Amino acid sequence: MDRKGIAILAAALALLLSWIWLVNRIVPPSKRPIIPTNAVTGTGTTNPAMSGTTAPPPAPALTPSVLPPVLASVPGRVVQIENAQVRATITSRGGGLKDVDLKEYPASVGCSKADRAQASEPAVLNQPAFMPAFVHFDSAELGPDAEYQLSSDGGVVRAQRMLTNGLRVTKEYRIASNYVFAVTLRYENTGRAPVAVPGRELVIGTASSGDRTETKEWLGAHWFNGSDATSVNQAWFANPTLGCLPGTPRTEYAAGSSNVVWAAANNRFFALITIPETPADRIIVRDFALPEPTRAEREANGRLNPSPRAYQTALVFPPPVLAPGASLEQHFSLYAGPKEYFTLSRMQKNLEAVMDFTGFTGFFAKGLLLSLNGLHHLIPSYGWAIIALTVLIKALFWPLTALSTRSMKRMQAIQPELQNIREKYKADPTRMQEKTLECMKRHKVNPAAGCLPMLIQFPVFIGFFFMLRTAIELRGAEFLWVCNLSAPDTLFTIPGLGWVPFLGVAGVGLPFNLLPLIMGATSLWMAHLTPVSPQMDPAQQKMMKYMPVFFVLFLYNYSSGLTLYWTAQNLLSVLQTKLTKMSDEKSSPKAPASPARRA
Repeated sequence: MDRKGIAILAAALALLLSWIWLVNRIVPPSKRPIIPTNAVTGTGTTNPAMSGTTAPPPAPALTPSVLPPVLASVPGRVVQIENAQVRATITSRGGGLKDVDLKEYPASVGCSKADRAQASEPAVLNQPAFMPAFVHFDSAELGPDAEYQLSSDGGVVRAQRMLTNGLRVTKEYRIASNYVFAVTLRYENTGRAPVAVPGRELVIGTASSGDRTETKEWLGAHWFNGSDATSVNQAWFANPTLGCLPGTPRTEYAAGSSNVVWAAANNRFFALITIPETPADRIIVRDFALPEPTRAEREANGRLNPSPRAYQTALVFPPPVLAPGASLEQHFSLYAGPKEYFTLSRMQKNLEAVMDFTGFTGFFAKGLLLSLNGLHHLIPSYGWAIIALTVLIKALFWPLTALSTRSMKRMQAIQPELQNIREKYKADPTRMQEKTLECMKRHKVNPAAGCLPMLIQFPVFIGFFFMLRTAIELRGAEFLWVCNLSAPDTLFTIPGLGWVPFLGVAGVGLPFNLLPLIMGATSLWMAHLTPVSPQMDPAQQKMMKYMPVFFVLFLYNYSSGLTLYWTAQNLLSVLQTKLTKMSDEKSSPKAPASPARRA
């Protein structure tokens, strides 16, 4: 690589490393309105342009001026129901579902002492959160501060509250099967006058993470309108300008027009999905700030997320008015469990959409996940299953890749002839193009053969990327030195280097992740062996050869399952390139031996 190429690469790398700093200096980010743990936003009205319909009348304001503290510190009586998969806790405060323990999934997986200490504790949904699920957010009489009477009978937990106006509210919870709960809300007017049921906005869960090192990009909400699913995540709330520059943050999402078939609050691996018997009017998702870790906690574990947040999801229903003696029931199905495609796809109403396997690449992500699980039935290790799946994909595309390699070599071989054509007909572009095509046809060179295989394989590669980064099957899966295929394979950490952009962890140091380094080395090896297009600019050729360095930066702290796939893909590509070269050398005619000189 000459000095010019090195300078270009160094400049690009410097720009990449300093990009975030430059953007913040040129366009300072707007500070997101932080909602403290003891304050609540007004419910207000929904923007009609967002939902496509006229907004309902504003909800009544909350009488209490503060949100309750995080649920872990809320006193009150609790009753639990459980089966082999889940344990649900119903609290008397608001009569809601406080949290759900997933018995088959540990709270934390990994190699550290802290991870091993939490391995005996189950993963918990709706924690940390401010409110239980199935609590009326916009009602002081039925909200999170209201005290309900709890009772349990035959696997059914009831929370009941009688209001002074004669309205009796009863909430019933029971486990229907595995991860599915049946929830019933019953309103009865026992008085002599008509009663308006207070509270239109029913909280159905909070997207948060029990892993305090995870950042908010893994959190979100989904909703389904009967035909399409919509995702609401950190990118929507950040509201960036042009996709990358800081914008004006948003704190509340509202949508729907009496067509919310289901809604979900989910993190990276688990989800709370509520399916009302009758579609809700709207969905509202609010961005709340969670308590930040203390200084002592940050010093003990620098990986803790310094600014944790949670996305609270609620459904809005029309406010009913009950005549004396009348009653109203609302029925819900609640899925509280892993984002496991096979489990969700067997349920109705397209619940697997919560996994974000949408669009053209989502089709490949589903197929790859099913194939990976199928291989895992034959191969006990998910690491070896990833390698086996990579081999199968490589074998499937082997003919196309070999065709592309041979086409690029033929293109290189006829470059002198093409250069002569360009020089001879440089004044006549039409004639130049005709002669160029004739030359390619005579030498059986297809200019599209070099890029077509890559275009065909690209959706598969993207599907593999999205599948591996969120597959719960890899959570806690071990392979060789890797303790958790859903996390980086950190062997040790170099203290004092947490400031290194993209690679370092602030307050901790520079983690030494071996698989991304192996991936980068094999990528450089593959780039060195792969013939480049002769028509490409020399500077671009050099940049393409050293592009793997940038991929190492971006994927250094991604899941080791993804870097394992990429490493296996690189090694198989190197093997194919060498085998193709050997095959071409054997099939090409040998040059005649030159006659020996006479003495």
